[in-house]
This record gives sequence, structure tokens and C-alpha cells, in this order.
Amino acid sequence: THLRQVIGFDPDHARAKVILRTLRTLAKKKAEGDVAYKARDFEKAMAEYSLALEMCPCPPRESASYRAKVLFNRASSHAALRNHNEVIDDCTEAIQLDNEYTKAYKRRAASLLIIGGKEECEKATRDYEKALKLAKTDEEKEDIEKKIRSAQVQLKRASRKDFYKILGVTRDATDAEIKKSYRKKALKWHPDRHGNSTEEQKKKAEETFRDVNLAYEVLSDPQKKQRYDEGVEEQDLDNPHARPGGHDMGGHGGIDPNVLFQMFMQQQGGMGGMGGSGRNSFHFG
Repeated sequence: THLRQVIGFDPDHARAKVILRTLRTLAKKKAEGDVAYKARDFEKAMAEYSLALEMCPCPPRESASYRAKVLFNRASSHAALRNHNEVIDDCTEAIQLDNEYTKAYKRRAASLLIIGGKEECEKATRDYEKALKLAKTDEEKEDIEKKIRSAQVQLKRASRKDFYKILGVTRDATDAEIKKSYRKKALKWHPDRHGNSTEEQKKKAEETFRDVNLAYEVLSDPQKKQRYDEGVEEQDLDNPHARPGGHDMGGHGGIDPNVLFQMFMQQQGGMGGMGGSGRNSFHFG
């Protein structure tokens, strides 16, 4: 509107005309990105939002609010594609432009939690706490408070044994990704591969192999995985009535890691080159 007024007073105002033309093109690209996003064509949406950002007038302060919205939209596209580091980058820039952008705090927090880790969980909790202060409705506040509790549960677990980290997958990993990572980790740490190692190395391999199998046992079982994600303690995961916040009583019983590994490899048809039936009796070529 201001630019149109400038052009109205001075039809030959060249800079105003250029800026207005750029803003129209920018708005078109953003709109095309919105259409692509709604159609679930997230790659195209991301590309259109990126073009819109390239066209945003400089310095950014002249269009800070608009640029922040485009950045958030691109972050949403990245989230749909599970590019969580990019989500964090775009939301961080959006927040720098508008430090009261509630949606950006929540979006960044969600990706931080998916990546996992103690530091990420702490950052996510702070983001949700900031979003809570900015929330306008009771419903929104209640939703954010629930997310804060969930982030705190994950933070508590990040200081202990994190099954997602053990398998090297994110919290939004698919069943296929969990299975693929388990196979890779189990083959790497199987004790038979460390027969010529030092006693210390053998011990580490056995402990890691046991953790890898326990992680897979939990994350490959939808019900156990759900209870684990809700914050149920490790030793209570077999109990369908268990609730978050139980006392840590020690190790989880579970299946013998070697039995689980053998069952998995038989299902995959991947037992070639391994034989025997005793403990740690698989042999690698």
C-alpha cells in the first residue's frame, strides 16, 4: 500500500516500481509453494519457498514478518521430508526475524526432539516454554504443556539408555529403517567378529551387541515402542498397564540377544556363512 502511494505521487519512481514488481513475484512464488504444500508435493513447495526467499527485499528488516512466514513454510516442507536439521535452521532464522513467532518455536522443538540427545531435548524444552508464554488460548496452552512434559520425559531418558541413539535412527524412523540399522549394528558388534580382540574390546562388543538387540526388541514392537515413547521405564515395557515415571529397578528381561539375532537373520534369509547353535556361535566370513 505504501509503495502504491509512492507510485501514485510519483509515477516515475523507478525504485518503488521495481520493489512492487518484486513483491508481486515473491507473493506469487509463495502462493505456488502453498498450493504445492497442500497437494503434498513437498519438494516443489520447498523449491518455490526458496525462490520466494531469494526475492525477498534486502535488508531483511524491511520484510521481516513476511520473510519469517516463508521460512516457516519452508521449514514445514522440510519437516514433511524429515530434513530436521534444515527445519531447525529455517525456524531459527524465522525466530531471529520475529522473536514472538510461536509456531516456529513449536516446529523447531519438534524437530529437536526427533533428532534426540540431551542437548537437543533441553533446547526443545526451552522452545516449548517460550511458546507457552506466547500462547493465546487455553487450548493451545494445554497442548504445549503436554509437549513440555513429553520433552522432559525424553530429556530424562537421554541421560540414560536411548534406544534410538543405540540403533542410530531418529524418533520418526520407519520400520524398514529400524530393521536396516539393526542388521548393520548387530553384524558390526556380534561377539564372533571380535574373537581376536582384547578382553576389554570383547566386553565392549558384548555389551553393545546386547544393547543393540534390546533396542531392536523394543523399537520393532509397536506396543513396546509406544510405551517407551510415552516414558514407561525400561523394565516395565512388557507390562501393558505400566505408566510413565516408574522406578528404575534395573535391566529389562527381554529375549536373549543371540536368539533375537538368529531369529532376525533367519527371517531375512541372511544366515549364509554362519553356523552353530550355541551362544555367540555365528561365524562371519
